[in-house]
Amino acid sequence: MAVAALAVALLGPPASPLPVADQDGDPALRAVLAEAVRQNHYPGALAQAWSRGRTSDVAIGVGDVRTGKAPRSDARFRAGSITKTFVATAVLQMVAEDRLRLDDTVEHWLPGLVEGKGNDGRRITLRMLLNHTSGLFDYTTDKELSRAYERDPSRRLPPRALVRVAVSHPPLFPPGAAWNYSDTDYVLLGMVIQRVTGRSYAEEITRRIIRPLGLRSTYFPSGSSSMAPPYLHGYEMSDSGTVKDATVLNTSFAPGSGDLISTVGDLNRFASALLAGRLIPQPVLRQMLTPVPGSRAGSNIDKYGLGVIITKLPCGITVYGHGGTLDGYLTGVTAQSGGTHTLAWVINGSWGVENQIALMDKAYIAEFCGRRQHASSSPAGPRPR
Repeated sequence: MAVAALAVALLGPPASPLPVADQDGDPALRAVLAEAVRQNHYPGALAQAWSRGRTSDVAIGVGDVRTGKAPRSDARFRAGSITKTFVATAVLQMVAEDRLRLDDTVEHWLPGLVEGKGNDGRRITLRMLLNHTSGLFDYTTDKELSRAYERDPSRRLPPRALVRVAVSHPPLFPPGAAWNYSDTDYVLLGMVIQRVTGRSYAEEITRRIIRPLGLRSTYFPSGSSSMAPPYLHGYEMSDSGTVKDATVLNTSFAPGSGDLISTVGDLNRFASALLAGRLIPQPVLRQMLTPVPGSRAGSNIDKYGLGVIITKLPCGITVYGHGGTLDGYLTGVTAQSGGTHTLAWVINGSWGVENQIALMDKAYIAEFCGRRQHASSSPAGPRPR
């Protein structure tokens, strides 16, 4: 909270009194988020849980250091890599429709794109893209590309150009031989969606998922660097310790891999529908939720499936979702099998990324293990907003 307090002091007094945060949230979850904000000096945190018909919100700190206002439960934010679960769901819907097969190769759908430096799209399948066993270099770690975006944050490259950056590097391992998280995989999946449907991944996901579920606050920015209000301001910290507002951001560098904008309520609704089997048939859903042998999506309790992180909690409960990291935001969403209990959260500061997985695990343990003993007695209430 020191950073938030300092920023408010420098920028002037709040325009209005600080609102009282909703006290409905579970105390264990509130304690985890409050400690994360305190230890890492984040401006604030927001979470929403839904369990057996009851919705509860937790708001910590501030959502805007200029006004000092607490995070709003309906505030939009950049969801980062949670985008991947939306993309994976759309791809698996097309698998269920027999428009795609998991064993289809990249070369079949995107001929001539993945080749050179030992890369071979004939040996990489859609399943390997979905579960990060393709071996493709992650273009986001290319130093020259990173420097180019630092020099010109408004720089825009089409997905094909980002893939060319990736294949300018040799593969990390032969396709299917190991596991390594790569944003390149999901850029390619977005391109496959467009090749199959004739519509961009953003249009297709909106048509298949966002609109049918009534996710009214969820959308792809389509080239815009701003967000539709209300939104949670995102902040990043420089090497010198200066905090700056990163809310306005060009996310063309993350097509299909991290450019979704959403809310905690909409993410809960999506996770609930997905885990309840309302978006893809159960046989395909079971494949999505099956962990990749040897995957380690963060800590030793986190594995990876087809576009989902699978977390086996110490109390015996397994939850399925994804996390996200983008300039200004750390995010997460997860749900139990059946979709009856979900949790979505966001922190509006993107430093301390190395602590994100530990935070995610602690939050999920607090929410799902801490509530286990009284979940059956939760009163009826609204579905996730």
